[in-house]
Amino acid sequence: MVYISSTHYEDAYRRLSDGAAHTSGTSVLIFVSTDVDAICALRLLTTLLKRDSIGHKIIPVNNYADISQMNQKLVESNLQIRTLVFLNCGAQVDIQDLVNLRDHLSVIIVDSHRPFNLYNVYWNEQVQCLDDGDVEKNMGDLRLAFEDIEFGNNESADDASDSDDEDDGDDDDDDGVRNKKKKRKTGLDPDEFIRLQEQRAKKRGQRQHHQELVQAYYAQGSYYGQSCAVSMLMMAEQLGLPPTADLVWWAIVGATSQYLLQQIDENGYALVVSRMRDLSRRVSPTSSLSTPAVTNGNSRPSKRAQSPHHASSSSSQALLDSQLEYPSGDQQPFNPYLDIVEEEDDEGFLKARAGVSTAAEAGLLTSSKTAGRPVSGGICESSELQFSLLRHWSLASAMQFSPFVARRLATWSSRGRARLDLLVAKLGLSKAEAGAPFVHLAPELKAQLYRRMAEIGADYDMADAAHPGFVRNYGWRKSSLSASDMVQALMALLQPTEEEAGDGGGFYAAYDALAQFSVLRRGIDGAMDMQRLVVGQGVTMLERQAVKTLRTFRLAMVGMETSSSSENGGGSGQFGNSAFALRQLALFLMQTLRERSKVAAQSRLPFIIAAPLADDRLLVLGITPIGQALVRSSQANATFSSSQFAGASRNQFGMVFEAVANDLGADVRQGFFDSSVLEIKRADMSAFVDKLRRHL
Repeated sequence: MVYISSTHYEDAYRRLSDGAAHTSGTSVLIFVSTDVDAICALRLLTTLLKRDSIGHKIIPVNNYADISQMNQKLVESNLQIRTLVFLNCGAQVDIQDLVNLRDHLSVIIVDSHRPFNLYNVYWNEQVQCLDDGDVEKNMGDLRLAFEDIEFGNNESADDASDSDDEDDGDDDDDDGVRNKKKKRKTGLDPDEFIRLQEQRAKKRGQRQHHQELVQAYYAQGSYYGQSCAVSMLMMAEQLGLPPTADLVWWAIVGATSQYLLQQIDENGYALVVSRMRDLSRRVSPTSSLSTPAVTNGNSRPSKRAQSPHHASSSSSQALLDSQLEYPSGDQQPFNPYLDIVEEEDDEGFLKARAGVSTAAEAGLLTSSKTAGRPVSGGICESSELQFSLLRHWSLASAMQFSPFVARRLATWSSRGRARLDLLVAKLGLSKAEAGAPFVHLAPELKAQLYRRMAEIGADYDMADAAHPGFVRNYGWRKSSLSASDMVQALMALLQPTEEEAGDGGGFYAAYDALAQFSVLRRGIDGAMDMQRLVVGQGVTMLERQAVKTLRTFRLAMVGMETSSSSENGGGSGQFGNSAFALRQLALFLMQTLRERSKVAAQSRLPFIIAAPLADDRLLVLGITPIGQALVRSSQANATFSSSQFAGASRNQFGMVFEAVANDLGADVRQGFFDSSVLEIKRADMSAFVDKLRRHL
């Protein structure tokens, strides 16, 4: 058994640690996919490695070609490397095709992509895959089938065995064996001959059944398992590392990214919420477990709401209340020691502003970070409205640029925009209040928003406007962030600027943002721009009916609208540079058309979207509605087992795209670890679509 069950994740880390004990340099290479879940898992893993002083190197990778290239450059010539860790990559291919498994080299795969390549799960003891329960609980028959195909006797071996059973001669005598084979062919009893033929036919039938079982497992299409970040948190717990707010938060953010990108379904997300709820209470014992109040991250608050939990830290709260007003009007007195206090040290900041007279006193301020941690830095369970980045701009903007609100109210039409204005009025907010920064709203208005939305949401087809989530309080000088906010900020940072392109700048900015609030703020600004881009482009395409409904799928070509002068459509070229933005746009368009389709069959159609790249190529993405599988006509009678986290959702576009490209002979590149995303020449796109019609 080379897979690691969910109750023994620590075994994989102990193998890593044992390998590090035999070398004094860098012994671990970490190949990390450039997505939010992988980066959160990386934060958790590096925390363990730093605790144990294990030398490691981080390598961001976008595709399997990057892994192969880095293997030649960093692994083959470096005998000090004892362990290769793959975070959110590597599970779907035979890893032995990408790296040379020399002696004393171990591979650990922590990947949420499914299905597993069975050679990683059952073949080589040097490769260990972390299982989320599906392998152990649902793949017993598949294991027997794989082992029979790979290790079972073939038909010629069976024949030889049968001939040995028929003769009594010495098996070690070569001449005797040849005589037995000759006798079997010429003088075998007819009844015995029929029995042997039936036995061999039964074995052939069993082997054929096993081959079909393995083929059906691969043919079911791609789906997702447990979040990598959650797996790493489980590993840390099994190793005895006490959970902290940071560790739990990173796991929450990783799992939330799967939910927002619809990689897992409602039931899978509910499993995560249930587990993270208990952990968040452990690491934030005095934090509120209801919808949290939103703090002001940029300007001085005029009033601070009290709660029983805040009252428990009376000394820091009294100090805070005494300092809410500046000594003289709006002018803050100069204090050179304010710059010494770390940004996360809220109590130290207040003491510094109250006045310090010596550098020694200022030095003491940096040790006060742990005071009041349950309030500053704590994690709260929350009911989150699907209004994009609500805490960071106005309610009006959060609703206007929310894909959920846009598709439910059809805001691309004048009637839909009128309904949006009416909804805001019924929420009890004036236009001025709705257009003001949300953090400036009175606490009673914020509480009223959640209550009123629950009361009238069904009247606007928004009964499901809220979903369970988590919020982290970063201190009264900084805005609270929901896990959804964090995911969108990290996705924005992963899209590098021109200055960052080529050196992994976007990846490392997202990595730093998990621990540095100043970098995270930049990500929030980028997430706002991304939401404007996604909703603006989607509304433009819906207004112009730019999505084609074909017999077996829907097709959208970004940037192919008849006019490019619209203020919403000017950024269409940016979608080719960000698979995350393209996926968000595809989900928005697919869900909108699905919910508004009058034909039941059309509501279940899969969706293909293409966006232009800089070198006259197109980035193509195929997705299926959550909870459904894209089943080709050749597999109409196939049955697939349900996944613990993704349910019945399956995406077969990876196999379809590969088959179409082979038929067409087109120059296609798989630029990501998701097989349903590829790059193709613009000139081949028309023929590519024609071939797709025949394969679906």
